[in-house]
Amino acid sequence: MALAERQSVALLTDWRGTAAPQISQTLLLAGFALLINGSQDEVFQYPLFEPTAKVLALPFDVTNEGAINSVLAQGVDYLGGIDVVVNNIYFWNDAALDDITDIMWTEVLQRGVKGTFNLCRACSKLMRAQKYGKIINIISTAALTGTYTQYAAGCAAIQSLTRSLAKELAPDVRINSIATGLVDEPWIDADGPEFRALLTKDIPLKRLCRCEDIAEAVSYLACGADFMTGQMLVLDGGESMGG
Repeated sequence: MALAERQSVALLTDWRGTAAPQISQTLLLAGFALLINGSQDEVFQYPLFEPTAKVLALPFDVTNEGAINSVLAQGVDYLGGIDVVVNNIYFWNDAALDDITDIMWTEVLQRGVKGTFNLCRACSKLMRAQKYGKIINIISTAALTGTYTQYAAGCAAIQSLTRSLAKELAPDVRINSIATGLVDEPWIDADGPEFRALLTKDIPLKRLCRCEDIAEAVSYLACGADFMTGQMLVLDGGESMGG
């Protein structure tokens, strides 16, 4: 089915990942049908989806390329194609250098880096066949700052992959990343306002990154930014400028 003859479709690759509910809602409001990596019980407990919304929730292992291909086939059969992929894979894992075990290191490489690679490779085949597609990789500003050793290494590897694949898959597929600063989540206020003040004191805009900020950036890349590829959007309120 030609793109002009069907609704645009976005794949959200991890319901546990960064800002997944907000990203889903924003993409639905932008007119996308959604394929979400998550169980129906998890996904549909959120009051985000109108009864008429076209949403398919199917859990799969991002480290298993065969499982990815199987779910993509089901998604294409039901929704008609895949036009945008949001790689928001959750792979947080960190410790001091001497405390990083082989299991911890392998988890970051397998889930974060290889999972992103698997999804880029599988989805880019569909996108090149239809001569259009966008891939958005959500990472952290740890890729720039080096904060959190193994997590930073994973994020930096995904950013390098973003730039390399942007060159290889052009002109049909555009690939960009979104690097978030610390995301504003409920746990931050558990120790009182002093902790929030400490976290924001070096941020020029004096607040943390919100899930809505991430969803807005995803919408920008998914719905526009047609002359952008291989780039990193940084959502940290100016913190990485230093000074």
